[in-house]
Amino acid sequence: MDRNLIKQTEAKGLICVTLDIHLWSGRKRLRKEALLEKSPEFKNLPPESLATLGSIKIADPDDLTPFMRDKRAAETVLQNNGLPLLGSVGIPEAKLDTVYKKLTELKTSFDAKRMQLHRDFETRVQEWRDKSENSGWAHLINDIPTPEYVAGRLAFGFHLCRVSAPSLEDASPINEHYGRQVTGLKGELFADAAREARVLMERYLTGDDGSGVVRKREKITQKTLGPLRRVAEKLRSFSFLDPTVLPMAEVVEHCLALLPKDGPIEGAHLVHIWSLARTLANEKAAEEAAAIAMQLSSPSQAFEDLLSKSADTVTAPVQPAAATPAAPASTPAETATNELLPQGGADDFVPQFSGTLF
Repeated sequence: MDRNLIKQTEAKGLICVTLDIHLWSGRKRLRKEALLEKSPEFKNLPPESLATLGSIKIADPDDLTPFMRDKRAAETVLQNNGLPLLGSVGIPEAKLDTVYKKLTELKTSFDAKRMQLHRDFETRVQEWRDKSENSGWAHLINDIPTPEYVAGRLAFGFHLCRVSAPSLEDASPINEHYGRQVTGLKGELFADAAREARVLMERYLTGDDGSGVVRKREKITQKTLGPLRRVAEKLRSFSFLDPTVLPMAEVVEHCLALLPKDGPIEGAHLVHIWSLARTLANEKAAEEAAAIAMQLSSPSQAFEDLLSKSADTVTAPVQPAAATPAAPASTPAETATNELLPQGGADDFVPQFSGTLF
C-alpha cells in the first residue's frame, strides 16, 4: 500500500474509538490495627514493609458487577467491529453509526445503574455489613465514602476521531512511521480471523466424548458458525485495507452459502468447515489463500483451491472404513472432500463421537 493510498484510507475509511470507562473497586486497604481489634492473635504479623494484608470489600460485589458487565460489553462491540490501531480501536466508517448506537445504549444503561446506586448506596452498604457471614467483621466495614464520591468514580465515556498523517511532508520519516502502523492493520485483520478460527475449532468442532477424551465432533449446529460469520463480516468491512481482503471474505461467504440452511452440519459440509478453519487459523496460509483468491476468477475456484491444499492436513471427524475401488475422476473440491472423508464414502462412516455443543 503506497503513501497516497494510506492517506486516502485514513481520510475515508477509518474512525478511531477510545473507551473512557472508570469503575469503583468497592474495596479499601485492610490495616493491621483494624484486624487486631478483634483478633489479637495476629499481633506478630510481618511489618507492612515486608507484606500487606490486602483489601476488604466495603460494598457488595453484586452491586458493582453490572458496571463491569457494561464495560466488557463495550469492549466486545469494538472487538467485533474494529481492529487495534494507534492505542485505540479503528473501525470502518461504514460501521460508525452501528458502533455509536450500541455504545450510546450501553452508556445510558451504565448511567442509570450509577444513579440507582447513588440513591441506594448507604442502604446497600448497611445490608452488606449485616449479612450473616460479615456481621462478625462489621467493624472492618467502616470509613465508607459518600454516595457522591462513589457516583463520581463511576463513569462511562468514549471518544471518536479520524486518523490522519501527522506531518504535512508526505516523504517525512514521521509519516513513514505512521504508514507502517496503518498498513499493519492487514496483519491485525488476519490475526483476528485466526483467533476466531481457533475458537471455532477448540470450542465447537471438538468436544469431550464423555470419557475425558477430546475428539472431533461428528456434527455441529447452525449456531456454531458464529465465528466464521464474524470473520466474513469483518473481512468485508475492512476490504479497503488491501485488494486481497475482499476476495477472502467472498471465499468465506461462499463456504457458508454451501451449507444447509437448517439442521445439523455433517459429512462433506463439516469437512469444508474444518478446511476453512484450519486455513484461517494459520495467518500465513490465510494471507496466501487471499492472494490466490484475488488472482482467480471466482470464490468457488478459490475455495476449491483451498480445499485441495488442506486435504493433507485436515482429517475427517470419523473412524476410517474399509477401502473400496477407486472412484472416477472428480473436481478439485470433490477430490479434497473425498480425501478427508473415509474411503467408504459419507454414507458408510462410523462416528467417533456423536453429539453437538448445543
